[in-house]
Amino acid sequence: MKRERRMRLCAAALSLCMAAGMAQPAMAGVVKKGATQVSGGSESGAATTGTATVTQTEFYFAGQEMYTYQRMEADIQLLKARYEGVTVDSIGTTVDGRNIYRIVIGNPNADKKMLVLASIHAREYITTPLVMRQIQEMLDRKANGETALNEVCIQFVPMANPDGVEISQRALNGLMKDSSKQSVRRIIESWSDWGLLENQDKYNWYLNKWKNNVNGVDLNHNFPTPGWAQLNDNRGKASSEFYKGPSAASEPETQAIIKLVNEQKFSQVLNYHAQGQIIYWSQMHAAKEVLEKDKAMGLIAARRTGYALVDPSADGSRYGAGFKDWLDWEKGIPNITLEVGLGVSPVPENQIEKIWQQNKGLLPELVNYLLGRSGESISSGNAKSESKANGAAKDDGVRYVSPKGSGDVNESLTPPGAE
Repeated sequence: MKRERRMRLCAAALSLCMAAGMAQPAMAGVVKKGATQVSGGSESGAATTGTATVTQTEFYFAGQEMYTYQRMEADIQLLKARYEGVTVDSIGTTVDGRNIYRIVIGNPNADKKMLVLASIHAREYITTPLVMRQIQEMLDRKANGETALNEVCIQFVPMANPDGVEISQRALNGLMKDSSKQSVRRIIESWSDWGLLENQDKYNWYLNKWKNNVNGVDLNHNFPTPGWAQLNDNRGKASSEFYKGPSAASEPETQAIIKLVNEQKFSQVLNYHAQGQIIYWSQMHAAKEVLEKDKAMGLIAARRTGYALVDPSADGSRYGAGFKDWLDWEKGIPNITLEVGLGVSPVPENQIEKIWQQNKGLLPELVNYLLGRSGESISSGNAKSESKANGAAKDDGVRYVSPKGSGDVNESLTPPGAE
């Protein structure tokens, strides 16, 4: 009886929280509409891509406001209108009914194919405008006479977890289906011992820090590697972060990414996360030749961005079930993961210009490496690595770190004041 009474009280408190708190986004600042607009749709409305008439003159990704799914759709339309050779489709549909967009540039018949993916973690949506800027960078280079895109096909998934991004940015107001809202409410109730129902600040904090999809599954712990079963996700049930899911590849977003990779047979992958200004490149189960290419890509990225490479002893890949782990361990596809920005996620929008300046030019360099055009010696065979007691080392002028408080490792958080 006591348990039933407590559950009734929790449900009532949750209803009060919905009424009191959901009029505003969980984010401290609400999404502001810019001066440019897209006719036939709104920022809080349904998808506009493929149906709206583009009237905006500037890209939303060039600004410093919160970058939403709707703004991405509008920018996709503008990219298609402004540049030739931009193809857009959807690799799948999310639980809440959103498209997981793919943008393709370059030569679709090229032997060399590259994938760039971002925002697989919801609160790390600062990576989406970065990737959109990279698309424009490559298209501008082609317009100015660069020929690399004639020899390579680059495919972008700029927002792999759009439902989760909506939760992080706008709480339950961002969800379209009642069933999706109910799923998130049930997750919140299941963590009510954190004080989420009694304290509005904790409630808002929890949703703002949302990392997973609508089902409460961390997509980057959901890939079908041999380590999935042994992975300790620190949650054990649906949550805002970390929960690996009821089974490997249980989620539609994970399934869509797997299907894309299996069909396209990419030569290399660039994966963006936030935050910490570090680069994950190694995977202890990767074949030697794959690891060497991972290292080469990592060195290019470290020299371009100034980010530190993560020491292999700290890459956490023993029981890894992330996208990188799956690519290295199961698919044999060279790849690196860059953690952009500083502080905690969501990384503030005022960091996007610095993030862009650090990453500007990286994609062209990686494309040149893929095409065998790099003029710099980047072979890892001659690199010297000297481990030091403090966890840092030098390798051909590149820093190595054993991250503590950077990237994914510092995000195992509980609401302020929660036990």
